[in-house]
Parts: sequence; structure tokens; C-alpha cells
Amino acid sequence: MTDATVTTDPRPLFERALDQAAVLIAEISDDQLSLPTPCTEFDVAALLNHLTGAVRRCGDAVEETDLGELLETSEVPEEGFLAAFASAQAAARAAWDDDALLSKEVTLPWATLPGAVVVQMYALETVLHSWDLAVATGQERKLDDTLAEQVIPIAHEMLPAEPRGGEMPFEAIVPVPEDARAVDRLAANSGRTKI
Repeated sequence: MTDATVTTDPRPLFERALDQAAVLIAEISDDQLSLPTPCTEFDVAALLNHLTGAVRRCGDAVEETDLGELLETSEVPEEGFLAAFASAQAAARAAWDDDALLSKEVTLPWATLPGAVVVQMYALETVLHSWDLAVATGQERKLDDTLAEQVIPIAHEMLPAEPRGGEMPFEAIVPVPEDARAVDRLAANSGRTKI
């Protein structure tokens, strides 16, 4: 990661990503839970669980608690998807409240990274999965292109064009028109296509 990436406070970006996801989740109906998503290993319900687990992991990582396994199931949480996500969202925000954490080395199962980079990584994941949910549930108009524009440089740095596949769990970059929405350019950079 570049020095600029490490020294920039990504928490406002992450918070905007979380807020966008919450807006989308609030509008997902029960009859949409079994729909396929562009993130092909998940239906809508499983993707909601996966995203909630990822947001929770972001907070757990800085608190050095057991990250555990992500919930890879289509089961509806007892409290419902929106409440489960809201709880993870609040915990992640609270966990990263201290400015000093941005320069702290944080150990994840696959790497040790500066806190700022960890927050950027989860902001990117949240925006990408929000695109997945929006495409699957017909909510693309609610996606924030300004947010996507700010996340695109992070995606270019964290998801290089080569290599893809194998240990880099992303497909090849998908060509899109130059005038495509920023959210669609971001998704295409991660190898996603609309379903």
C-alpha cells in the first residue's frame, strides 16, 4: 500500500459504505432472499449474512478478538437481517473510534496491515457487496456514485489486474463503457457482471 493510502483516514468512507448498505438491506423483502446475486456463490440471504459477518470482523480485527468463521448460510438471523447488520455496523464504528488505531498493525488471517488499510479493505468489500445486493434486488438507483468514485482507487490498488483467480478470489476485469456509472466500473474492476 502507498503512504497516501496508509495516512488517509478511511473511516468516513467506511461509514458511508455502511450507511448505504443499511439503506439497501432495509428494503429487501422476504421473497427476495432466495434470489441469485452477482457474487455467484451467494443468494441474497447468504450474502446478507456474509456482509454482516465481514463488518463484524472489521471491528473484531482491531479489538484482537477471535475473528471466527464468516456465516455462510441463508438462514435468517433470529433478530432479522437489518437488526443483525445494524449491530455489526455499530460495533465496527465503535471499535475504530480511536485515531491511533489507523497506524496500528492489525493481524488478519491472511496478512498484517496498518489499521487504515484494514478499514479501506472493508469499505471496499461493503461497497462491492452493496452493488451485488442492489443488482439482485432492483435497487441500483440507490447506489452512490460519489462513494464508488472514492473507492475505485482503493480497488485498483488492492485488486490488481493480475493475477486473478486461485488465491485472488476475483474474476478478470470486465470491460465496461467509459461512460458507465462509477458503481458499475467498480464492480467490473472486481470481475463482476450483472445477472
